Amino acid sequence: MSGKTRDYFGTLKSAGRTVLKEDSAGACIQPVENQVPETPPHIKKYRKSYKHQFGCSILHPGLVDAPKPQGNWIYGRKTDLSDKAGDLFRQQPQGIRELINEINEQKYASHIKEPLGTMPTRNYNWPEEAKSDGFAFGQKIPPSEYSAKEVVFPPDAKRDEERIRLMYLKSHGNFEAGEQKNREYNWKINPNDYRFGKKEDREQQQMKKILQHELTQNQYPKTTIISKNQEDWKNYNEDPLGKPKNQAQLNPRMPQIFGEMRKDEQWTAGQCINGQPTQKEVQPDLDLGKATKFGFRNQPKPGDETRSFGVPAIRNDINKKGMKSVADPQNYGDEVPAVALLFPEKFSHMGLSEQDFQRLRTKKEIKDIFESIGIKYGIGKFEGIFKKAKEIQNTYDDKVSVKAFQLAVQEMHQID
Repeated sequence: MSGKTRDYFGTLKSAGRTVLKEDSAGACIQPVENQVPETPPHIKKYRKSYKHQFGCSILHPGLVDAPKPQGNWIYGRKTDLSDKAGDLFRQQPQGIRELINEINEQKYASHIKEPLGTMPTRNYNWPEEAKSDGFAFGQKIPPSEYSAKEVVFPPDAKRDEERIRLMYLKSHGNFEAGEQKNREYNWKINPNDYRFGKKEDREQQQMKKILQHELTQNQYPKTTIISKNQEDWKNYNEDPLGKPKNQAQLNPRMPQIFGEMRKDEQWTAGQCINGQPTQKEVQPDLDLGKATKFGFRNQPKPGDETRSFGVPAIRNDINKKGMKSVADPQNYGDEVPAVALLFPEKFSHMGLSEQDFQRLRTKKEIKDIFESIGIKYGIGKFEGIFKKAKEIQNTYDDKVSVKAFQLAVQEMHQID
């Protein structure tokens, strides 16, 4: 209660050093003016301040203190005198030579039509209106009442009728922006407000349980019984918040020697790393490069030398079921390649592939397909187109593909 404390370590020397009055943290942060120690001259050439200074040549640190040659020393080799650039440009002949040169130039058509230094004269017979000041060719275009934005996106543009829009939707897959693709499936539900899948029940206060994993359902810390040795080691090893760390100090008055007495060892550090193996011990193991675990040795039994282990990537060895499940991971060779995913076919959004257009069909099937999309032909014209399609298909059977029939229609559409 008197405010005094007892020094239990009076025999130990105080750590640190004596602080002078003029040596303080404030004096180090804000030193007195004109008393800041400068960088030594032999160190300045290595600092960034030397490279960033202006008004003087910057040299490599190795050349700053290098001795320089005495006298007016000039590096390099002196260049011999030659013709000056001005004399080379002034090559125009003068006097009699200039007159002779002008007479010789008169024979060239380019000198007459386009003389050097003057505008060329074409000897055009311009009308009097063209000779007046302010004359200009062409016709002045009046400013348009529509801007470029209104031309590209007219505000009062008439939209296509619903019948025409549905026709483009079926032929080109031209869906509106944000419009859901409709493949005309016979849903028993309304796909606009129905969600597929199973709802997952989310657990509440997940982050709180992660940070305070020791809390139970009643929000009270769970009591855990542990060993006393483990708790003592935890108190000694960890740093408690707001308290000094327990260093397991003992009574300094007790004669205590820390550390372990050194013993004379016969082996050096190099011998501990390399050891002293015998010639037999440094030989490679007999099973080096071989699997020693049973079942992973890849050693065929007698009679299985030509056997192929595993299963093929494309399962041609098993029969494909009539209706393949979405959970079936097998590849039966009928899956589309990666290029079909990157560049899908034109009518893939309608559930059609290129094989559907290449498959051979009877005359009745071809006629029903084209009549279902609103294209009807007379009996004579249909027979002619079907015969032309058989020539394109190069088949003698009474079957053609939709692709061949389309090509025949393109060739014979102008024939009635």
